[in-house]
Amino acid sequence: MKQFLTCIGVLAIVGITKAQPPANYYKNASGKSCSNLKTAISQIVQVGNKRAYGALFSQYLISDIKPRTVGIADTASANVIWDIYSSKAANEVDPYQYTPGTKQCGTYSGENSCYNREHSVPQSWFDGNTSIPGPATDYLHIYPTDGHVNGKRSNFPYGEVANASYTSLNGSKLGSSAVAGLTGTVFEPINEFKGDVARAFLYFVTCYQDSIAGWSTNVDAKQAFDANSFPSVKVPFLQLMIKWHNQDPVSDKERNRNNASYTFQRNRNPFVDSPQYVNLIWNNTCPGLSTLPAKIVLFTGKINNQFVQLHWKTANEVNIDQYIVERSTNGWEFEPLGAIAPNISNNYVFTENASALQGKPVLYRIKIVDNDGTVTYGQVLQISVPVGIGYQIVTNPVHHQLIIRSNNPAAVEQAEVKIVSLVGHVLHKGTYSFQNKQVLVPVQSLSNGTYLVHVTAGQQTWVSKMVVLQ
Repeated sequence: MKQFLTCIGVLAIVGITKAQPPANYYKNASGKSCSNLKTAISQIVQVGNKRAYGALFSQYLISDIKPRTVGIADTASANVIWDIYSSKAANEVDPYQYTPGTKQCGTYSGENSCYNREHSVPQSWFDGNTSIPGPATDYLHIYPTDGHVNGKRSNFPYGEVANASYTSLNGSKLGSSAVAGLTGTVFEPINEFKGDVARAFLYFVTCYQDSIAGWSTNVDAKQAFDANSFPSVKVPFLQLMIKWHNQDPVSDKERNRNNASYTFQRNRNPFVDSPQYVNLIWNNTCPGLSTLPAKIVLFTGKINNQFVQLHWKTANEVNIDQYIVERSTNGWEFEPLGAIAPNISNNYVFTENASALQGKPVLYRIKIVDNDGTVTYGQVLQISVPVGIGYQIVTNPVHHQLIIRSNNPAAVEQAEVKIVSLVGHVLHKGTYSFQNKQVLVPVQSLSNGTYLVHVTAGQQTWVSKMVVLQ
């Protein structure tokens, strides 16, 4: 039986008794940076005592709850499970909420069926045997989440989505990667929890750094884990995690959860206690990280109707003349699309109409031209432009009448429109004629809620989410 140097402890004391790290908890990390700091923190958070996987559900009842705002008539509990895959931002209404201790599951029939335990670092990426207390039972990276959405996330890495194939009721997305250097399918939580999962991931690769080399060959983990104990993370994925860490600062939710972890398993996430540790460990003065930040820190692209919108952020801009956006549809020949001059914000956006690129994998890159004519290139970003992106719902939420507009340059006379419930029931189906590139579909008979709209014209089918609010 494989033994892990584990980062979890033994006490199970109900309640949170500490508001901050114990005195001198990070004493041995003082004055260090880069790999030395990472190793020092790894040794601090590694302890030999262990907790069982089953204890997580009990701990969630204590430290992963928030006040109920949905289903207030249910007097069984004033609190609900804080599920990062169904909860929305603080100023928005959750689509549903779970009473703590009920609807725990291993199986599910759809969203709002039950909640289970989500390894934010997937079990398949490491030796995820939950019968051995260790990384597979570590509370600090395992969250209570809706079982169905957890299953959709599967073993895919976190990322930013260019084109969503699935969107949960709180807005979490599954789809093609929008980040240069990350390919394939990724899962994107809502902005409210991006910092949470980023700091959990950075904790994991710090705590278990001595095992990362062996896990880095895993086919599911290869885009995230680096083969060395430092930096432990592939640079494109590290750049994304640092971006999320900076964009979504530490919240009271995380602080309370971190305090609970110390009570529950006698260790803490250092990046919640001291967010500055992230930059002290991973920065461009560290060996092997001279390109972090690179001139182009992060290059992303997303699809919005028939448009591809590219975004990149730069650092260390010195003597830059221009950035030239280039595109390829065959992988070796790139054509220039446009040039953008440097600006003081170091943030850049470029948009192109992709209606002529439907059904094709498209490659984008940024050509960096210095004032002396020197040319360098950023990472290549691949976006698969889906067929049938040329439609949009004019006003969403929809009141009484659904208006679908065609953005396709070619004239389309008719389209079949289906309205489908989130559990797959076809509630409306009809053929409609376009007038001024629009079709009008009555929806007065639909109750308030969320539905899927399928538009089929010719050989193309387009699907979008519709919210009805009568």
